[in-house]
Formats: sequence, C-alpha cells, structure tokens
Amino acid sequence: MTNAERLATLATTRKQREFDHDFLASWEGCITWEDAPMRQPAVLPGEFVVEEEDVLAYNRALGETDPLFIDPEYARNFAPGGTVLVHPVFVTAIAFWMTRPGNALSWIKTPGARNPFQHVRVRERIAVGDRLTVIHENSDRFIRRGKPYITAHITLRDQRGVEKVEFWGTLILPPTRDDVRRFATA
Repeated sequence: MTNAERLATLATTRKQREFDHDFLASWEGCITWEDAPMRQPAVLPGEFVVEEEDVLAYNRALGETDPLFIDPEYARNFAPGGTVLVHPVFVTAIAFWMTRPGNALSWIKTPGARNPFQHVRVRERIAVGDRLTVIHENSDRFIRRGKPYITAHITLRDQRGVEKVEFWGTLILPPTRDDVRRFATA
C-alpha cells in the first residue's frame, strides 16, 4: 500500500476523500522554484466552503480538546457565532485544498519540499459557513545556507469580500525540475 493509499483510508470527510494525496503522481504539474512567477497576485480558481465536518476533522487531528473546537452541541450554546471554532492554522489545509497542478501556488505540493516556517495573521476568525477565496502571490525567492526558499503571501477573503486571514508560507524546495524529478521518481 502506498502512502497516498494509506492516507486515503484515514479520510473522514467529503473533501478529504476528494483530495489527491499522491503528490508524487502530480509532480510534473507543480510550478518549480526556478520558474515560480514572482510578485504577480492572482485569485486561485474556485472557493473553499468551510463545513463543520472539515473543521471538526482538522481540530480533532490536531489533538484539540477544548469543547469549543470539537463539540458541536457545546459550541452551539457557547461559541461566538454558535458553531465550532476554526483553528487558526486551518488556513494551511485550505491552501493545499485550493492548489491544483499548474496554478501559481502549486509549488507547495512539490515532492521533497520542507516547511521551515509560516506567519499567520488572523484579521477576522474564519467561521463555519464561510465561502473563502484565495489570493496568492509568490513574494520572495532566495538562497540561504545553500538551500532554495520561496515565500508565498496568501490572503483569504470571505463571501462578503472581508479579509479573514493573511499569511506567509515559506518552503525549501528542490531547485530545478530535474531535482524534483529525481526525488519524485526515486
């Protein structure tokens, strides 16, 4: 059984079942470090509808124990907005969900990528029922200690156009398409 097949057995939500867990299978559609378009803001196609089952699955996978995050009945009575709370780092799952081969953010699914740091700024809490769009811009590409880094600036806006979250994600990537190929086909 491959790792992607093993991950698929753990899927509990519709989005998890639809998500392509096999990053090795789609590596050729990833934008690479060397060819990532820089400073060209773009709205990724589609939207992410925040459903309660997505939030619960994510919060439970994190090991969250606060009932505001994992108990829908408790949250309906005590949470602001009356729904389970969305963990601030849920934005990472949204970015991966919205990324498709060939779009400017596809490098986040590059086989061999490593995540050294992120910075998340919550402007307004994401809530169950929000319909989010992702505005993405590759904002920096640099070499540090001999390793190629790329940083994306990502903004999530809801159905009203309200900026919910702004974050910067940085990855260390294989530098060229040939390096990605060697990793993906090893």
